[in-house]
Amino acid sequence: MELLNSDSKKTACLPKKLFSQKLAFVAKRLAIVLFTWIVLLPGFSCKGVNEKVSDQKLDSTKSFLNSLDRGKMGTLVFTFSSLAFTIDAPWGKGVPSQGMALLASIAHKHGIPVTWLMDAGSGKKMQKQINEWHEKYGDDVGCVWGHSHATPSAFRNGAQDRLALKKLFPWSEVTLAASGSRSNQLLAKVKKAGLNGLWGSCWEQEGIDRITDRGAPWGFFYCADECFKIPSRVPGGVISVEWTARDLCKSIHSHAPTIYSSDPDDVGRTGLCTGDDIAYWKGMFDNYIKNIANNKYVFFPQQQESHEMENSDVCRAFSVQEIENSAKMLDAFFAYVKSFGDKVKCVTIPTALKMYAQQSETTMPSVMLVDDVPCRKPPFWYAKGKATGPWPKTLLYYDKDCQLVFIDGQLAPILLRDYVHNRKVDDPNYYQVCKIPQIKVDTPWEQKVFTEIPLRIPYNGELPYAVALWYDFKHFRLDRVEGAKAIGPIQDQVLLLRKNLTPGENKILVKLTPR
Repeated sequence: MELLNSDSKKTACLPKKLFSQKLAFVAKRLAIVLFTWIVLLPGFSCKGVNEKVSDQKLDSTKSFLNSLDRGKMGTLVFTFSSLAFTIDAPWGKGVPSQGMALLASIAHKHGIPVTWLMDAGSGKKMQKQINEWHEKYGDDVGCVWGHSHATPSAFRNGAQDRLALKKLFPWSEVTLAASGSRSNQLLAKVKKAGLNGLWGSCWEQEGIDRITDRGAPWGFFYCADECFKIPSRVPGGVISVEWTARDLCKSIHSHAPTIYSSDPDDVGRTGLCTGDDIAYWKGMFDNYIKNIANNKYVFFPQQQESHEMENSDVCRAFSVQEIENSAKMLDAFFAYVKSFGDKVKCVTIPTALKMYAQQSETTMPSVMLVDDVPCRKPPFWYAKGKATGPWPKTLLYYDKDCQLVFIDGQLAPILLRDYVHNRKVDDPNYYQVCKIPQIKVDTPWEQKVFTEIPLRIPYNGELPYAVALWYDFKHFRLDRVEGAKAIGPIQDQVLLLRKNLTPGENKILVKLTPR
């Protein structure tokens, strides 16, 4: 305050003309600073700064994971796949063998097996290489079935191609189907053929590549026969596999999952990542791996098309510079994934499907607490007016009956998707409950710390529901919960209370003990 008072006194003694000149000078300097921050910096490369922030975040993430009992935490299951079908489009014809070889070299360098999503044509051309990659690195294959997002006019007979792939690669069961245009009819064919996985679900996506999966869970889940987008309510069936992992926080708030994702082309186009800076991807991955503290498995699927990694006479969909940029991003990201040691298991999608089925015959609940990862603002030409945040800390959850989203500090969900009472394939509200029940907290208006927290949820029907209790669990231990299933505390920050509401007063009691 002394400096401020001193400056103000000096200013008061200035002659009016000199004061005006100084004021104009200050205004000009301020305008330059604002121009630099608002106009220049969004496109300016902050590689050094981003790397420093990323290194600090990595240390924080690893410190958190190392503070946990390894025997009580789960595992992050990382899969890398590539659509590697025969191209028949205006921009290319043939098998992108060079793109496949490039992706294989990057993944195998880090000991990561690749799941090749193929048709009979690409399988036949690449038979020798795929056999070698399987023998040396554990690669596997899946079968492209039906239409593709990249070549919508070309239809593939999945049943015939699968038989051809099994002959070409007798060591593979070929139990995974891949399609850019899934449907109940396709699911029925895949199930009848005896396959156990259907790849291609795009969490929160709406319209892009003619795919609308908004409302579906992320990760893995058992598909319902009557609606392939939502979890089955009976045991067994075909397991849905996400196309590529999305940024859970940014995607749910912005409705822009094709901007905030693990797809190299998505982040490459927007500049969120470059070949020299993948700080954003690292932060996104940190959000996933921290949640092995409360999940048996956290699935992180990633995919890059082979034809998007080749610029040749076969296909030229992407430039040499774009391909080099994606290759450098993937190389750096794979190294980061592997840096977490035994906390990450890198497997093929068929292996991940076996792990999932062995763990549970029904859709496994998933709970994810995520932060908003700092990144540059996407350019307008790509974002087209989509909100960019920043967003609050967010808790997401799904099971076979519902999907819920909470924001930091709020008991009631901001989004509730009901999979019990709405099982339409094309629901205009994406399974969202329009009027979310509110929560009454029956504690007195007293300035004190409560160790007993009684909650009430009045409701006039039946509904899958949950409450997020944000509390200081570093200093309080959960004693017991009455009236709901407790999940957590999650990262010592929030306790999820899962409850199916019934008509009347739905009561929950949380009892805590000071540590």
